[in-house]
Amino acid sequence: MKLLARYLLKELLVPLVVWVAFLFLLLFVMQFLRGTDVLLGSAVTLVDVGRLILYLAPHFLVMALPIAFLLAILLGLGRLSEDRELTALQALGISPTQLLAGPAVIGVLLGGLMLLLSFTGEPWGLTGVKELVSEVIKKNVAGDVKSGVFYEDLSDLTLYAERVSREGGQWTHVLLHDDREPSSPLLVLAQTGRVNTSVGDEAALRLVLDVGEVHRANRSTTDYSLLRFEQGEISVGLGTSLTRKNRFRSPKEEMTPGELLMAAEEAEKSGGDSRPFLMALHSRLGNAVAPLSFALLGTPLAIGRRQSGRAWGYLLTLSGYVLFYLLSRAFEHMGNQGKLPVVLAGQLTNLIFIALGIFAMWRVSRSGTVR
Repeated sequence: MKLLARYLLKELLVPLVVWVAFLFLLLFVMQFLRGTDVLLGSAVTLVDVGRLILYLAPHFLVMALPIAFLLAILLGLGRLSEDRELTALQALGISPTQLLAGPAVIGVLLGGLMLLLSFTGEPWGLTGVKELVSEVIKKNVAGDVKSGVFYEDLSDLTLYAERVSREGGQWTHVLLHDDREPSSPLLVLAQTGRVNTSVGDEAALRLVLDVGEVHRANRSTTDYSLLRFEQGEISVGLGTSLTRKNRFRSPKEEMTPGELLMAAEEAEKSGGDSRPFLMALHSRLGNAVAPLSFALLGTPLAIGRRQSGRAWGYLLTLSGYVLFYLLSRAFEHMGNQGKLPVVLAGQLTNLIFIALGIFAMWRVSRSGTVR
């Protein structure tokens, strides 16, 4: 039995690792393409990309592990069925139920890993991604200012620098026209300037200007003001056109379980709806049980299917995962609306797949491992 267990683990773990790596790369490329306007900016470095991969790793692993595990089961055990190895095992008295032990153990271990990642690593990573992308957006704004060119991507502001140094992004002979208050626009002239990206909130950057003057005119009257300064800072909101570039946002996934429970409690106290926060928590629990559900359903499907090649395995995996995803989202929506208890909504898809798996295993055990 130990030899059989090691053999089955090899048949499952090798494709599992390969598929996790492939899906991780696929997910990163898809997310990278969604944010090319930010991640291919003038100020992005390899260090920024490396930090992005590190921050996104927990989130992508949580997404990739269940489908990679289902693929490993259907293709790994399916190969044993196609090569008639399961027939030989059946002749030796190995029942289909005994073959379920290995995938079930791996499913439990993967579920524990996903639970750990979704409760700790994923909130940390997604929070870091949001901060990193906001930082990169600000650096890109600084890097996109060119010598002798009017920069107008900032909402209601026009920025001009006669000369921009390549090393530190220092501006010389700066002109800034601020039209955020149309009735009294500002014209700022400064000897030097730069962008300070190390301070401020994520939705704003600070322009530091040295030795200059501020001109303010009131369009409704003849009032005109002039102010000279040695050094000043102007806080500039990035505006909708730039903040919407940060596509790495998902507030509830950035929250830890404690923060979700606290938010739910505060929502109840203020007369709001606490279900979305509780549903987000129980959805994570449901996702952590998914590998076990896939083990219980995927094993009988893999060992009981006919000689139909790998194409059937890919199709079955894709169909099963799409069905799982659609049911999970449907039940989550019903939980948010109060049509289902949030605890049941979070686990109902797993219960359906487990019930189908038990039925499929009963059919396979009654009719034999292969047909």
